[in-house]
Amino acid sequence: MKLARQYFLELSPPQATRSQFISRKGSWHGCTIAALSVGDFKARRTRFEPLLPENVRLVSACNVYRDLLQGETTEQYVARLSQELEDEFQRAGPETVCAFMVEPVVGSVSGIRSRHERLSV
Repeated sequence: MKLARQYFLELSPPQATRSQFISRKGSWHGCTIAALSVGDFKARRTRFEPLLPENVRLVSACNVYRDLLQGETTEQYVARLSQELEDEFQRAGPETVCAFMVEPVVGSVSGIRSRHERLSV
């Protein structure tokens, strides 16, 4: 989070309005206050909520097994999640978003994906 913020502050001119972060529901990014604020793993986050900054927005987790709608193709699912992310950027104001935080390896919190699954979100 600091690196993303620093990047925008070092631009010429600086983009100091960028302080919002977008993350996925159910995500886990670590147990520091900053990591807990951008994560959404309720069991580890809840007791610290009074300490957490409120500059994080959440979008749906990418979980084809739980969230694929009946009759929806994988391509349609990916397009739906992509549109949800774009809509969240627009709600926040694109000039305020500092980073979209994603788990590079999903499985420790969001569930395990099939080795045959090939989603690119």
